[in-house]
Amino acid sequence: MVLVHGARDQASSFDRVAEALGGIDVISYDRRGWGESPAWDGAHAGIAGHTDDLLAIVGDRPATVVGHSWGGHVAVAAAIRRPDLIMSVGLWETAIQWAPWWPVEHRQLIIDAVERVKRKPPGTPQQDRERTLFVAEATEMMSPPYDLARLKVGCIAGYGTGPYPLFGPGVRAFAELMGVELFELPDATHMAHRENPEDFARFVRRAIALGQPTGAS
Repeated sequence: MVLVHGARDQASSFDRVAEALGGIDVISYDRRGWGESPAWDGAHAGIAGHTDDLLAIVGDRPATVVGHSWGGHVAVAAAIRRPDLIMSVGLWETAIQWAPWWPVEHRQLIIDAVERVKRKPPGTPQQDRERTLFVAEATEMMSPPYDLARLKVGCIAGYGTGPYPLFGPGVRAFAELMGVELFELPDATHMAHRENPEDFARFVRRAIALGQPTGAS
């Protein structure tokens, strides 16, 4: 199974989750431009490019993909493109911010965050790169990057009820609209994979189970 990180994050944030998933073949990687990924060419890869990268990593091996935050969009896009390879997906607090049913207040918080980043003075090369990528990734989600109706594989949507629980209403609306499984972690935050790795591993295991044939262990 493959873990896909969100914005302002990197593959190593899943290390403790991978440890808690003993016995499962886990892959995590730095998305293009983030962490220790190869030299960035200055262009935003977009959903299409990140989906290409993910599917190249999956190869011809059927897999479950769990995406944290923006990484969930990559998981969904890959499952839509290759439902023969992506058996199931897990989305942890992935903001479907273009949808009319996504809470307006949360959408505005994202817009405000983008504007704050744009106003920051130049920083280190890494800071400037990550700010540019954050703005590009958040802005891309202001309009639909894929058709949710085409998501046909097993899916579970997770969220935490910890302080500043902005994602709960939106994730619950998504689960109801799409008829997917809902997973709630009491007191967990957006960074549950870092702060609650064993609980996040339970979420991952449930995502994997959704991709197994009926009756499989």
